[in-house]
Amino acid sequence: MKNLFFSLFLIFSIQLFAQSNSELSNSLKTKNIEQFTSFFSETIDLNIPTAKSNYSDNQAKILVEKFIHDAVLIDYNTQHNGGGNGRPLYEIGKLTTEKGVYRTYILYQRTESETQIIEFRIEKE
Repeated sequence: MKNLFFSLFLIFSIQLFAQSNSELSNSLKTKNIEQFTSFFSETIDLNIPTAKSNYSDNQAKILVEKFIHDAVLIDYNTQHNGGGNGRPLYEIGKLTTEKGVYRTYILYQRTESETQIIEFRIEKE
């Protein structure tokens, strides 16, 4: 009985955690960059091949959308995620474009009402 309860708890916990970043992953997977950038916090630490600094959400949106448009997004896959317990969450992924393959790093906070990306990195693999 203990093992059954533990197994159900574990499965339920994993499903809840997996849903926490699905909006971010799905927006990149479906190439909906406008939706993805709508999660940017008011200021964001942005580190992409064409820009490296802290930007306002509007500046960062323009820079990311231009980079993705110029690179021509083909696919996105989540490779690892974690965090929580009072700390920000993170997701590491693989962004495939016509100009090459990139590793992504997304640091975000989730509240009951919203998800906010506080850091976004794209690095050439």
